[in-house]
Amino acid sequence: MIERTLEKMLHDALVHKDKVVVLLGPRQVGKTTLIRKIASSLEGRVEVLNGDYLDDQGRLRPDRVSLKGLVAHLDYLFVDEAQNIHDIGRVLKLIHDEFPHVRVLATGSSSFDLTSRTGEPLTGRQTCFNLYPISFAEQQPRVTSQDTILAHAMIYGGYPECITTDSPQDKVAYLKQLASDYLLKDLYRQVDVNRTKLLDMLRLLAFQIGSEVSYNEIAASVHLDVKTVAKYVSFLEQTFVVVCLRGFSRNLRKEVTKSQKIYFMDLGIRNAIISGFNPLSLRDDVGNLWENLLIVERIKKNAYLGIPASYYFWRTYDQKEIDLVEESGGRLSAFEFKYSKKKAVVPRLWTETYPDSTAQVVTPENVMGFLT
Repeated sequence: MIERTLEKMLHDALVHKDKVVVLLGPRQVGKTTLIRKIASSLEGRVEVLNGDYLDDQGRLRPDRVSLKGLVAHLDYLFVDEAQNIHDIGRVLKLIHDEFPHVRVLATGSSSFDLTSRTGEPLTGRQTCFNLYPISFAEQQPRVTSQDTILAHAMIYGGYPECITTDSPQDKVAYLKQLASDYLLKDLYRQVDVNRTKLLDMLRLLAFQIGSEVSYNEIAASVHLDVKTVAKYVSFLEQTFVVVCLRGFSRNLRKEVTKSQKIYFMDLGIRNAIISGFNPLSLRDDVGNLWENLLIVERIKKNAYLGIPASYYFWRTYDQKEIDLVEESGGRLSAFEFKYSKKKAVVPRLWTETYPDSTAQVVTPENVMGFLT
């Protein structure tokens, strides 16, 4: 079993903080496995419920007698797939307020879903964590070959089942099933979307990683209006399918600010959407895969270290650009990603405009320090 970085953080939050712990992340990313492992390590009486089951849904109602019967004898209550439970925000608030001896952990597979149901009732009462596909650091890069991990992540991604499955054919079959319906299950259930057009839009986005995305062009291609495209992208971001970066600007008129780049949280999903599982030596998109991989790995790394950060790309109208600008604690860090051995440099205009920032070119030779 792969040890997840969040395990200790979740355990400590449950034991030492008087908050409802909320764990968000896409389906199949390992939330259930993780919380069951944590539950087995706790001292005290633990109950694990699953919102996918109707009988468990019936036990979680905002009713004093029902809740007392459920939690009075418990030290910990875990609610998996909590977004399926009606009025879950009020239920968790009542448990927190009326039964303070019970520590609660709830999981959900989409931030627009669970947080919309828990947000207002749990204001000031919750602490949230995101669980992502397996990160580079979680795969023990000092034990397994760094190049092997990176190549696998660029082709098959980091979903736990893909990493533990040996057969490439089984990996591909799993990812295609996940990408076609299961990953978007909660989105389809909670939001009225045109599934065909959404999947057409995903295919277009999959071919454009590393490039600036025009909502107008996508709207014309899939025959949707621009507002609907923007709404669909927002849904995909909140269900952990894509990551959006906006243009960074603080000083120059020539800096591009009104466009965005869209990356996939997992490249296995991206490659499944376009049926693109060729080895790296036969691909013409390796540079884009490398860029996508390092951006999402950086997001995972900072999240697991508890480092709040905002992420952007930077480009001027005369085509000077930087792949990733990270703003954290009032400091700017610029990163240019280069997979090939062709020399790359950070544009002088960036360092002149933002002299207090740091800047680095990240290649396969120095990537370990960037990711761990």
